[in-house]
Parts: sequence; structure tokens; C-alpha cells
Amino acid sequence: MQAKRWWYSFKKAICLVLAIAATSQTAWAQRTANDDFHDKLLHLGAGPLGGSFGPIGDTLCDAINKARRTTLVRCVALASAGSVFNIFAVANGSLQLGFGQEDLVAQAFRSSETKGGNALRTVAILHNSPIAIMVRKASGITELAQIRQGVVNMGNRGSGFYANATAVLKAMHLDERDLPKTTHLPPAEFERAFCEGRVDVIFDALAHPSDLYRRLRACGGEFLDIPPDIIQAMVADNPWLHPMDIAAGMYDPGQGPVKTLGMRNLLISNSLVDQEAIFRVAELINVQLKTMQRQQPYMASMTSIQKGEIDSLAAPLHAGALRALNERTP
Repeated sequence: MQAKRWWYSFKKAICLVLAIAATSQTAWAQRTANDDFHDKLLHLGAGPLGGSFGPIGDTLCDAINKARRTTLVRCVALASAGSVFNIFAVANGSLQLGFGQEDLVAQAFRSSETKGGNALRTVAILHNSPIAIMVRKASGITELAQIRQGVVNMGNRGSGFYANATAVLKAMHLDERDLPKTTHLPPAEFERAFCEGRVDVIFDALAHPSDLYRRLRACGGEFLDIPPDIIQAMVADNPWLHPMDIAAGMYDPGQGPVKTLGMRNLLISNSLVDQEAIFRVAELINVQLKTMQRQQPYMASMTSIQKGEIDSLAAPLHAGALRALNERTP
């Protein structure tokens, strides 16, 4: 009798072990199939030192890397020349992710001159960036039409700053060659040059509020309005630009309202980057958005993509990001 009970218990134990093993094997097979994807290391093109893309890139990659044990995706944020460089690098496959101004992404996606441009894909909407033109009060420049009187920093080539400055000049029927004195300093350098009086006019486009603008105001900087006719001409030439205001008192009590225009910024990828990798990044952004916004003020105006926005994006939604959107909003 005892022998029979022992044999029954033994068989029951064996069946239990086999059942657990079978379940584990099935789960392992499913996990292996699900985790067998490429592009687990993503290089992100952020922007030049001193701009807003750098801190946003660090915040985003930190969030991705903290979750890497479950997502299996790692992220490295790289300093770059800015939007133009990032867009071309993502288009040709040198980078898996990059930040870019929406208008510049749209131009590259639709241009036959951009190699790989039609492979650009949207992953997320970042933040709004009003174009800001700041002048030194000591220069005597009080309106946009007077900028030829001073030294104008156009921004480093390959950046959105340079593209914005060129667009403003075009609307004014001017070219960089029409300006007597120009420089091409990135944000990390033009602040010092501005405060030391070596640069009188700066074109920039950062998320607000920005510590950089606060420091420039403190050393004698003043925002210039962009006149309505220039705004109208720029929007007519580039429908991805939208009129925007910099609110009065955002940087100090003496700062008045500023009339300008600007654009959204996007996180972009390439259609050839693995769908599973981008899905996990997009899903993480959806879940961590509020946390990242608390950690990084530059991301305060970042919003989740809605289904109604898909057709109006500068570049189509990446298949992985679309899957994340569909699972978030069935």
C-alpha cells in the first residue's frame, strides 16, 4: 500500500515537473521569438552643445536605458550639428534615431535630392520651438529691418538655427551675402560672443522656458518681433511653420510679448530600423511621458501622437510607432 502511494506521488511529481518544463519551454520559445530583433543599440542624433536637443536626448536615452532589462533596447545620445545633420544621417542609415524640425523633415521626405529621404519615419512629436531673434540693446537695433547694422550670428551650418536664419532672410528678400558681418557659432559659443559684444544678433529656436534666453536677457539681450508680413511670407513658403508668441514676462518682468512663428520638433527614424525596436521605444515614451516632462522642462510641450494626426505628419509614422499607437488607443 505504501509502495503504491509512493509511486502515485512520484508520478504526480514527475507530471508536475514536465508540465512546468513544457510551460517554461513554450514561454522561452515565445520570448526568444519576440526578442529576436535587430537594432537593439540605437544611436540618437541630438544637437549642438548648449541647445535644447542635447538635454532632451539625454533624458530620452536615460529612460530607455533604465528599462533595457525588459525592452532589450539601449540608446546612446550623440552631440551633432543639429536638425539638418540628423535628418540626413537618419535618412542614409548612419543614425537609427534623430531629432529634427518638422519643416526640415517634411522637405527632406519629399525631396528627390535627399538620399534615403523617402525612408524617413516619425516616431514621436517632441516640442514646439518658436524662432527667436535676439539683439543686444547696446547695438541700437530695435527692429528686424535693421539687423544689417550689426554682426549677425547665423548659427552653425547643419543646424536648424542656420536653416531658420536663412528662411527669415529669404522672406526679407535678403541673402547671407547681403549682411556685412556674419558668424556661424553654435549655442555653446554664441552666448559668450553675444555677452562680450562680439555678436549683435542671434537667430535661435529653442523650447521655452530656456535658461539660455534668461542668461542672454541678463547680459543685455532683447527679443525682436517678426513683422506680420515676414511671418505671412514664411508660412506661405513653408506650411509647417505656425505663428507663435513668446509670452510677456516669461524671462523677467520687463520682457514684453514677442510675435514670432515656429515649428514642432520630431523624433525620427528610418523605415529600415527594426519595427520591434521602435515599437518598444514608442511604447516607453507613451508610458514615461509625464515622468520625462517632470525631469526635463524642455519637454513640457511634448504630446502623444493621436490617430487623427497620422495623415498630417511631416513623414509617415514608423510601423513600430503605429503599432504602439494602436495598442494604446484601440
